[in-house]
Amino acid sequence: MENDLRRSFDVLIRRWRIVIAMPLLAMLAAALVTFALKPTYEATATIALAPSTVAVSLSNLLPPYYLMVDDPRRLPIAYTPTYYLAILRGADVVSAAKPPAAITLASDGNDRALLYIRARGDDPAQVADAANAYARAGIARIQQLLQPMGEEVTAARQRLDDAENALAAFARDNNFVYDPAAPDVPSNLPRAKILEFQQRLRERDIAESVYLDFARAHERMAILATTVYRPTLIAAPIPTVPSAPQLAPNVLIAAAFGGLIGLLGAFTLELLARR
Repeated sequence: MENDLRRSFDVLIRRWRIVIAMPLLAMLAAALVTFALKPTYEATATIALAPSTVAVSLSNLLPPYYLMVDDPRRLPIAYTPTYYLAILRGADVVSAAKPPAAITLASDGNDRALLYIRARGDDPAQVADAANAYARAGIARIQQLLQPMGEEVTAARQRLDDAENALAAFARDNNFVYDPAAPDVPSNLPRAKILEFQQRLRERDIAESVYLDFARAHERMAILATTVYRPTLIAAPIPTVPSAPQLAPNVLIAAAFGGLIGLLGAFTLELLARR
């Protein structure tokens, strides 16, 4: 074992030129190629979602916790970062941003409320503008989706209108005037008709109460969508250092490969010389 190591060491000493030359040549080649390549710059804009718009898995109970419930009757909008990334990849965001540089999207593995928009290109100012423009378009789309649609308000209003129309029709059929502001029960009606009129009044009052509840909730969510739930843009600065190619890593990798080739070359030459 010791003799084998000594013989190998002797081979490296005899072939020291190739052992040293190959890493040096590889490092020189890597440096020349690195300088010859056009530099690529990368800029990253960040979208910070409102904490209460991001759902948190209740199965692992690991922080950070983002699901905030201040009203048990109506939960806040709750989606996952994957949902928001799908929104950012949508055709409407792409067409609105019209990015002049390559765009990649990612979420933060530690903070679920952070989404990253990275732009890559050969112009540092252009990649920063592209990342920021894409982030702004994404925020506009997310905020649009956070706005309440209002279908329940429309349906509740229709129920209220139907109840009012039913009371007006009942009054016409029974020859009395119905005043919505002061719906008095006419005393000249038969008892069955009076009970029916009172039932219709209760239905109208319930429909009005439901409509007002939905209308208040709709207005509340509309305000929250433009304030508390509104995503925040952390703009990307103009990069000053290219992200690629990187001289130091390229030279170190080339030195490692060159050293390996130099070792193999030294032992190969020694084997050929013995033959």
